[in-house]
Amino acid sequence: MTCELSFLPIQAEDYSSEVKKVLSMIKNSGLEHIVGDMSTTVRGDPQTVWSLVEAIYDSMFTQCRFVLDIRVSNVCGRS
Repeated sequence: MTCELSFLPIQAEDYSSEVKKVLSMIKNSGLEHIVGDMSTTVRGDPQTVWSLVEAIYDSMFTQCRFVLDIRVSNVCGRS
């Protein structure tokens, strides 16, 4: 599974810090990932990818208001 995600803090005092927390979660997930300027792409088995998305949502829910924009594919990134 391939998932492109963008985490967008809203009305955060230090949005950069919030984004860094999410990027840290992605890097520590063990999933293959590519960090871009506007989004991050992660690849792996569906259960692990969905677990990461859920963990990001649950963790950041109490930290700030945000939009978590995700796009998933079972085709992109496959050989």
